[in-house]
Amino acid sequence: MEGAWSLESDANVPARTEPSFGARLEAELPPLARHAAALVGRAGPDADDVVQEVLARAWRSRESFDARRALRPWLRATALRAWIDLCRARALRADVEARRGADPQSDAGPARDVEAREELEHALSPLDAVEREVLVRFHHRGESVRDIATALALAEGTVKSHLHRARKKLTEREERP
Repeated sequence: MEGAWSLESDANVPARTEPSFGARLEAELPPLARHAAALVGRAGPDADDVVQEVLARAWRSRESFDARRALRPWLRATALRAWIDLCRARALRADVEARRGADPQSDAGPARDVEAREELEHALSPLDAVEREVLVRFHHRGESVRDIATALALAEGTVKSHLHRARKKLTEREERP
């Protein structure tokens, strides 16, 4: 009977168990923390916030994650989106506080949000303008490659190349001492 046998039912082959999603996620924590620190520009509370958000998003999406895929690239892309979201939320909060007349000299608020924007700019500084635009449109705005290509008047393959180079530059920055 074709296709009826499996390795798991073969008495001569030991059963292979795949690690659980939680175990895989736990194994990725050290590299994820290093990646978050590289995105933020240093280890600390912001990097910890990014890691926490990535873990929360990963856990919420665990049922839809294809276990055959590598987890690390997905976590890195999620970390970038989480960092961008964190910076934008802070900038929005600063704008709201400024409209309400919040004290600009307080430790929280606009001064911290300006610092967060500067940190994001620093994290994305290795990228040229097109790479940055493609990366933000894809990871933050959730635009498709086709939509980005149309908006920027580029071929879809060119958009994919820019996205690949941007990710590679950010990863190389992370791996430098």
